[in-house]
Amino acid sequence: MVSRPALAALTGFALIVLLAMAWRIPAARSLPAHSQPGESANSSSFETAPGPEAADVKQRGVALGLFAEDISFSYAPLLQEIAALGATHVSLVVPLYQSNGASTALKLHTRLSPTLEAIADAIRLSRRAGLEVTLFPIVRLSEPRSPKEWRGTLAPADRDAWFASYGALLADLASLGALTGASRLVVGSELSSLDGDLARWRPLVERMRALFTGTLMYSANWDHYQHARLYDLVDEIGVVAYFNLRENDGPSDLPALTARWRSLRREIEFNLSAHAKPLVLTELGYRSRTGATAAPWDEVQGGVPDVDEQARAFQAFRQAWTARGQPPSRLAGLYVWNWYGWGGRATTSYTPRGKPAAEVVRQILDEM
Repeated sequence: MVSRPALAALTGFALIVLLAMAWRIPAARSLPAHSQPGESANSSSFETAPGPEAADVKQRGVALGLFAEDISFSYAPLLQEIAALGATHVSLVVPLYQSNGASTALKLHTRLSPTLEAIADAIRLSRRAGLEVTLFPIVRLSEPRSPKEWRGTLAPADRDAWFASYGALLADLASLGALTGASRLVVGSELSSLDGDLARWRPLVERMRALFTGTLMYSANWDHYQHARLYDLVDEIGVVAYFNLRENDGPSDLPALTARWRSLRREIEFNLSAHAKPLVLTELGYRSRTGATAAPWDEVQGGVPDVDEQARAFQAFRQAWTARGQPPSRLAGLYVWNWYGWGGRATTSYTPRGKPAAEVVRQILDEM
């Protein structure tokens, strides 16, 4: 049953869209090349919210960015590939846009963000593929004023206005997730300059709890996770895991990378020992290019393709965290970043799709 708060938070248009989807969702165009055949998005079924997960269920997850600019694009083939990889969970990444770091208004971009209908469709398709859904909004800047300005350095000119705008979008996602069966909602990710403002976060998180009965998580950046006070208000603590595994001129062989990940594991578990909440690595990813292990966070396009360095990075994580014989870990889940994209050995993107890293990811998910 849909709660009254969930219905009240939706705009009239969004509610009409969702009710229409319960009867018929128009066909969408699926990924045309070297993806597995997928079901048509033309379906008359409408899944309802699942029951609560058992506390000990591991999140064996893969992230999927809802980044397609073609409104007829279907994520069905990619979701089927994720399920075939051995994942039990998928993180659907929803980009929210503001102009620059001082801006106070956020929106779903008309070209670069999915519509509410597209998000609902992706949740439905995920559930049909047997995947539990985490809704994962991220803030992006459409006109950053410098290369150093990003969601981790936001300084809104009016904090009250920013939180009101962000909260309204998050409420739409929470209500939509409640209607379509999402299990988790990430209330924020990498908002390092804002995640200590509990006076403003507290009422926002309370509102999300009224709208969404699933699990709430906050995802802190790798260089800030020790200081994220927002952990106090949510159910699970997330860490974006783009820790560098070496210096630019350091060795990138598997033993060196594994030693670094083992050291990081000890550090992460020690630093978060005061939080008696599940730990989730919300973004674990490496580009398939030379130097990826020195700067895993670097999204700048280009570089020399190197699928082997990507695979070694995932293998190093596996040997430190999930491989048989490793000490028990407090890790409750992880999400590999990011399955969206064509992939293939000649590309330098994050996706392991069509690369040797995919088999390592399969092993990690199996061993979780």
